[in-house]
Amino acid sequence: MNNKKNLISALINQIATIIYGLILPRIIITTFGSEVNGMISSISQFLSFISLLEGGLGAVVLAELYYPLEQKDDEKIKDILLACHSFFTKLGIFFLCYTIVIAAVFAYAEQGFYSTTFVVLLVVILSISTLSQYLFAITSKLLLQANQKIYIINNISTFTLIFNLIVAILVVKFFPSVLLLKAGAAFAFLVQPLALNRFIEKKYKIPVWSLKSKYLLKNRRSGFGQNLAHFINMNTDIAVVTIFINLKEVSVYSVYMLPINALRSIVCSIDNSFQSVIGKYYVENNDNKLVSTFKSFFEINALFSIVLFNTCILLINPFINLYVGGVNDADYYRPVFSIVMCLANLLYCIREPLRLTVLASGRFKETNNGAYIEAVINILVSVVLVRYYGLTGIAIGTLCAILYRTLYLYNYFRKDILNIPIRYFLHLNIRYIVLIVLNLFLYNIVMIPVNSFIQFCVIGLGLFLFEFTLAILVLGKINDLKLYIQKMKKSLDH
Repeated sequence: MNNKKNLISALINQIATIIYGLILPRIIITTFGSEVNGMISSISQFLSFISLLEGGLGAVVLAELYYPLEQKDDEKIKDILLACHSFFTKLGIFFLCYTIVIAAVFAYAEQGFYSTTFVVLLVVILSISTLSQYLFAITSKLLLQANQKIYIINNISTFTLIFNLIVAILVVKFFPSVLLLKAGAAFAFLVQPLALNRFIEKKYKIPVWSLKSKYLLKNRRSGFGQNLAHFINMNTDIAVVTIFINLKEVSVYSVYMLPINALRSIVCSIDNSFQSVIGKYYVENNDNKLVSTFKSFFEINALFSIVLFNTCILLINPFINLYVGGVNDADYYRPVFSIVMCLANLLYCIREPLRLTVLASGRFKETNNGAYIEAVINILVSVVLVRYYGLTGIAIGTLCAILYRTLYLYNYFRKDILNIPIRYFLHLNIRYIVLIVLNLFLYNIVMIPVNSFIQFCVIGLGLFLFEFTLAILVLGKINDLKLYIQKMKKSLDH
């Protein structure tokens, strides 16, 4: 029952996240300009670099929690959480020092464009939500996720997003200041960890604010490679644009990533709802259920990922034209960049069940080499190509890196985890490639005129249904789809 709640709450939370993610940048761009939006995106990404020091500990903690939760070993659970919270508290203190450095660097870099006071305050305000997560929220989130109660996190997050958006609209209407707008957001996001900790203390009788432990988390450094690769794929592009191009290009990149990130988040949030199910079957050594659940999970995930991103490829440029209509301080028309980035994120979503199953099985150290190589490919290719092709060069770097690690995970997964024959994946992926090529052909021969957001929604729904029908025809899964959904429902009921 909890897993059904997880799935429904994840969908609702992603709808709220998409609405929030689309409205807020639009407000900032139209009220304060593309350069301010680019600065906010750039500062946020540089602040997120601190997550590298997390070293993938969150995934390690999740893997360690599955067994004691299954055995109802309360003392072991408490020891793991105490050790986890102690680590993140120390990391939060280090983050304070890192924030000061980032504030100084940006204040120096923006001399002559913005006042030092403005830049420093903006950095400090943007850092508050990250700091509150490290000090008060991450431990609680990991416990709830491992215990298949992500719906609690999702519900609180949805409320926070709605509250934040209302505050932002009121601030822009009555006190148009980007500092006040972001300060209101920081306050709203501070509510989330407070609510989570209150729930944990009441439900699990664990005083998460006064934690000390001598428990040593196993493999606590083994998740670093996974964390590094994930971080670089999600965060370094904006850093490369900031260093090698300019803040307006950061704004262009961030606007294009709004719909792409939204679709990826939808897929990944649903996938995360099944990670704990996979972990549960793994610690039970229930191979039949594990293989059956994984195949259903993988094929449904791939089907909807292809449908969503194929639709996105056809509609992203008309959407951007609508979204930045009336904004002329930067060139937002980048069709090649959008296609490459859509393909990279589609591939990321298709491989996500593989990655999550590897994490659920605790195979961190064994797969770190693939993660390190992915990170190196992304950085090197992006830095080399950005000089010649701008944003498109960065997108190519991301695609190359994700493609490499996808092949790596396929190879490792079939040999060392579930021993699924390679022909199973080849059969599916050939059909996936056919669908993508057909869609790119359609992109080149069909012009889609969109003049309003209402028209965009109507056309978008029609294209989604068309892509879904085409996918079912190519994959030949119309009968299997019902069976897969039934299997997934059974998994969610346990």
